Amino acid sequence: MVFSREGGMSLIGVVFWIVILAMVVALIVKVMPIYYDNLSLQHIVQQQVQAAGPEESLDQVRRDLNDRLAVAMIEIPQRDIFISRNGTSGPVQIRVDYERKVPLFANVSLLIHFDTRA
Repeated sequence: MVFSREGGMSLIGVVFWIVILAMVVALIVKVMPIYYDNLSLQHIVQQQVQAAGPEESLDQVRRDLNDRLAVAMIEIPQRDIFISRNGTSGPVQIRVDYERKVPLFANVSLLIHFDTRA
């Protein structure tokens, strides 16, 4: 007697993996723009530190940084941006410490913390 045993997934198994795959894709689609904005922010902060001269005031550095962020359409609260200078004519240091909340589904959210320095 020869038994025929077919291997493979059942319909329930296929549906289970499709649901898992859909959840992973949805997570990636919701989180990637936030990481892209952070990469753009890092680039902008590094450019601003390099462009700031020793005679430029910290208020002017903040205005220039805010202008660059507005062009890139990145919204960061002013309370999360810290600008300082070593001494009176030392290099400018910029730190942006902020959080983003990503709603996933129903009442579940993902909180991502970023700390960018230059």
